[in-house]
Amino acid sequence: MKRLTVLFTAIFFVMLLLPVSWELAHSFRSGEAFAPLDIFRDVASPFAREAVLKREADSLNAGMEQVLSLAKSEDSTLAEKIADLDGVAQNLKRSLMEVNSYMPLDSTDSAVAKISDFQKKLAELESDVSLGDSLLQMTSEIRNAYASFSLARVAKAWWNHGILNGKYLRAYEGRMEKENSFVKKTRPVYQAFAWKVLKDPGEKAVYADSNFLYYRQDVDFLVKPAPWTLDSLDNPIEAVLDFKAELAKRDVELLVVVVPGKPSIYPEFLNPTMYSLFEKEFSLGLRFVDTLQTLGVETVNLYPVLKKAKEKDRKGDFLYLNTDTHWTPRGARIAAEAIAKKVKQMNVAKTLPKLALTDSLVTAVRTGDIATMADLEYAYPDQTVEAHQVKNAKTGAPLRSDFRKSQILILGDSYSRIYETDAPMSAGWISQFASELQTPVASIISDGGASTLVREKLARRSGVLKNKKLVIWEFVERDLRFGAEGWKKVRFD
Repeated sequence: MKRLTVLFTAIFFVMLLLPVSWELAHSFRSGEAFAPLDIFRDVASPFAREAVLKREADSLNAGMEQVLSLAKSEDSTLAEKIADLDGVAQNLKRSLMEVNSYMPLDSTDSAVAKISDFQKKLAELESDVSLGDSLLQMTSEIRNAYASFSLARVAKAWWNHGILNGKYLRAYEGRMEKENSFVKKTRPVYQAFAWKVLKDPGEKAVYADSNFLYYRQDVDFLVKPAPWTLDSLDNPIEAVLDFKAELAKRDVELLVVVVPGKPSIYPEFLNPTMYSLFEKEFSLGLRFVDTLQTLGVETVNLYPVLKKAKEKDRKGDFLYLNTDTHWTPRGARIAAEAIAKKVKQMNVAKTLPKLALTDSLVTAVRTGDIATMADLEYAYPDQTVEAHQVKNAKTGAPLRSDFRKSQILILGDSYSRIYETDAPMSAGWISQFASELQTPVASIISDGGASTLVREKLARRSGVLKNKKLVIWEFVERDLRFGAEGWKKVRFD
């Protein structure tokens, strides 16, 4: 009995120490930092941050003086220098927020907000040079705030964001569990076993027929209660109405486009029972669109459009990629046509500037993002798709965002990015939309961040709303529940 006790005790301690020992050996071999020591490094990081903040605040002030000099002389490089200075401000903000490795400063902190206010005003400088003095005053205040070492700031970083805070310790523990080199080494072996033996694609994917993989968040969104009916500070309906009001102050209209997730359009490959429900137009995303319409928000209802288009599917030619969350070029083009049809019915269509556009057929190879997240690239081949690349009819150059001439600004997520700013370029729904209207467009994209982050990007560059008549806000339906940073109300003043 004693021998068994000793044996099990030894096995227990070996299993307990194995991940740490493995991580230590990995650190020696690779030269990487020993992750469990992060907690000690983060004790010192607020001290190191002080020197970085001073250096970047000084650079911001010096850069502002240079920009003002160019503004007074009406130098042609002013726009480029303003963009460079915005990058300096963004670096300062990032350094300010990165208190340590696990618990950054919140973007709503007053110190961060002050830099964001500076960025907003800086974006307007090119069209209003009278803002120069107030911008110089703001940079001077920022520099003075970080001109000297602040023990109070260090203490605040420890207390609110460091080892003295329980959230930091939980985040530290969570990363140790997920990023330990032993776990990373053994996880693919387990995942391969689970897939080959059990057909289990892991926690981020759902296996389906027809060689389809579904993103688990897309499925979870459909089978849980509507998130906007819950008592939550991040209510998507309230956020949309607030954004509409913010744009109305600037005489800009809002058009909301909710993109159905793949299981909303192809539930039959996932579950035949769900398919019978969806035939009756059951969909949380569709209910959200209907609610916005009753509240007076202009929307494009893509659900019936894509369901009708699905009837013309041919074998292997679907509206969504097989092992990816996103639509195929065909699905994107059908959506673009529906959005353009809606815009043609709005007042903005009467004043849109004209731009002659044409397109040509190109191909692109896609590796499914769901397969990648599930480490199943080896099990699913890349998918080759055909797309229509949109070009300027006169110059032959691929279509690009034109903030200066466009009256339409598009805010979107990766559904707006795919085929547009990655291969084959200028072939996503944005370019197809521009081609339908034969007009220039501008866009601001935030992968996975169309709920709040993309509006925060716009708030930092609110000067781009000048001369805009319409903002089209695109986001995928799952973001109603899982949107990064929730559904905050964003101010543009």
